[in-house]
Amino acid sequence: MIHQDYLASLLRPLGVYDLREGTVNRGELEAYGVRLDHMAGELEDTAREMNLTTAEGGALTWRAIPGVDDGDIYRELMLLSLHGQSKDAFHKSRAGAWEYDVLSPAYKCNMTDIAAAMGLAQLGRYPGMLARRREVIARYDGAFAPYGLDVLPHFSGGSRSSGHLYMVRVPGCGEEGRNGMIRALAEAGIAANVHYKPLPMMTAYRNLGFRIGDYPNAYRQYENEVTLPLNTRLDDDDVEYVIDEMRKTLSSL
Repeated sequence: MIHQDYLASLLRPLGVYDLREGTVNRGELEAYGVRLDHMAGELEDTAREMNLTTAEGGALTWRAIPGVDDGDIYRELMLLSLHGQSKDAFHKSRAGAWEYDVLSPAYKCNMTDIAAAMGLAQLGRYPGMLARRREVIARYDGAFAPYGLDVLPHFSGGSRSSGHLYMVRVPGCGEEGRNGMIRALAEAGIAANVHYKPLPMMTAYRNLGFRIGDYPNAYRQYENEVTLPLNTRLDDDDVEYVIDEMRKTLSSL
């Protein structure tokens, strides 16, 4: 598959362009310098690509599914994202094409043109972004291997991750100790996170009668988890600083 065709398959679910209707020609795509011939191996069968930013949230992508028309998937996503309307604003604005239907009481979560333009620019950077994330992950993995942390594997066997989050669990550490680690990192200017706090611990769900005691495995996964910074704006010195400060917090446990 040549890269323009693959780009078309990515952009259709984003609601940016439909090349079959000729809204963007191949020459214009060449001008963007996008080279996506080998990107298919970087994507899950269906994935929300959080690393490919569109200013708010990520992008939904999928591989071709035998026996399933890509156009059918695209149309269903468009219905879900725009109140269930059978036509978007672009198609309704065509001469004589004002009328549309609402096929289901769906959502309002369609992408703006400005956000779509950001996503298109991100597509050109995406292979380099994945490569940099992989470099940072490799440095983290090597640095923390002696500490016996449970690290979510990103690359094993024939599988590859998009490297969205670097999540570790610290054996023998409870929630209080984990929170102390995050505070210590924060004092060093490092914003660590937790992915994720279980829903039964949230007020709205407690009010519905959920109790975290009924979900012991969810709590075990949460109580000692720390997510370290992982993004392409981190330079080598930043990565080394995070490693050094994380080592200090681990040594103080």
